[in-house]
Amino acid sequence: MNSLRILHLNDLHSHFENFPVIERFFAEKSEEATGDVLRFDLGDNVDRAHPLTEATAGRSNIELMNRLGLTAATIGNNEGLGLTHEMLSHLYDQANFDVLLSNLTNTPFGQGPKIIETSWGMKVGIIGLTAPYDRAYPLAGWDLRYPMDVLEELLPLDCDFTILLSHLGKPRDEEIAERFPEIDLIIGSHTHHLFEDGSKANETLLAAAGRYGEHVGLIDLDFEGNQLVDSRIHAYDTQLLPDLPGDKERVSAWEDEGHKLLQQVQFEALEEGLTNTAPDYPASHYLAERFCEQKQVPAMLLASGLLVTDYLPAELDLDMLHDFLPHSIRLVKFTFTGDELSQALAEITQNASFMVNQTIQGMGFRGKVFGELILHNLTFEEGKASYLGQPVEANETYEVLMPDQYLFARYFPILKGLGHAEILFPDFLRECFAHALKKKENHA
Repeated sequence: MNSLRILHLNDLHSHFENFPVIERFFAEKSEEATGDVLRFDLGDNVDRAHPLTEATAGRSNIELMNRLGLTAATIGNNEGLGLTHEMLSHLYDQANFDVLLSNLTNTPFGQGPKIIETSWGMKVGIIGLTAPYDRAYPLAGWDLRYPMDVLEELLPLDCDFTILLSHLGKPRDEEIAERFPEIDLIIGSHTHHLFEDGSKANETLLAAAGRYGEHVGLIDLDFEGNQLVDSRIHAYDTQLLPDLPGDKERVSAWEDEGHKLLQQVQFEALEEGLTNTAPDYPASHYLAERFCEQKQVPAMLLASGLLVTDYLPAELDLDMLHDFLPHSIRLVKFTFTGDELSQALAEITQNASFMVNQTIQGMGFRGKVFGELILHNLTFEEGKASYLGQPVEANETYEVLMPDQYLFARYFPILKGLGHAEILFPDFLRECFAHALKKKENHA
């Protein structure tokens, strides 16, 4: 009987508070194994919500991943789209593991399928695929292929056992299992699903370990020769794994280091601090004004909940901007006809009025509630729209900035079909604001 043990982690999202126990789990379960061991990270390890990840452009995550002795990793959208082209190009410069990525074809680090030979001579083929955000990846400078097309070309691999490292999500994994029986094991991620004791679709084994390092996965496979005869899959709850003295200090030290690095970047003081409270929300209006200035677009629409503070102080540094604008959100420039702008404002003002105190999750939003709608150089009253103080003309053309969250989320469905939307890569909101502050300093 030959045995293969697989350890896997997915969607850590820089939740370093769970890393010490994960690191010990990988080390101990590797040491205990009676056969061969493979170790994988399934992507979205990086998340710029953590100050150290933000300050190091994800390189701190790679240092920690190196400690796990990984066989290979693939990337998630937080690496692929949460980092700029330059950041991602150099993210894995110091990695001591392979990055398997077959559907972004022009990265400097991504490799095609990897074939590993076990100690008893069985060939294991490993493919890595990431979620195909076809609207965003080309704007970020990456050449994207659809996973199904890639698998049609690659399969079957010249091996005895095929593993897919999937950052595609549970529905797509199940579809792949049905369509490609050549794949023996899919280790999944992206949709943060948890298979506590594994699953199966069309005889393909499925494993997934949730999110944030709350679980870590272990797969034991037994073979007679090269034929699989038994499998045991389990995702361990890391809260039930023992802490050791010094764990909390390590976690705090990583966060403190990030804050200190970000605090080194400071900006010229604003004329005064600004509140972000009812009824006027001057800080949110100031934010919209700076975004318009930085992107050279006359008007903007945003909600006050984007600025995650009730007070924007006059003295600002990069650490504060990271706290106040923690989102993985970019600006989008809409170009509307007057009729389209009126339709957009009608929908947004109506729907937003019901969302003021609503808790918002997803689409990169890392705040608390939606907040009050803020219109900069726009009005919509009694069904009539104005732009820069003038009535909107039906056939004229108008440019308006919004957070890309409003384009992708479900709450403004009519907006998705109106005008032309250009996502303004590469900067997140806080980076746009930082650029605007620096420009103000340079022009002072």
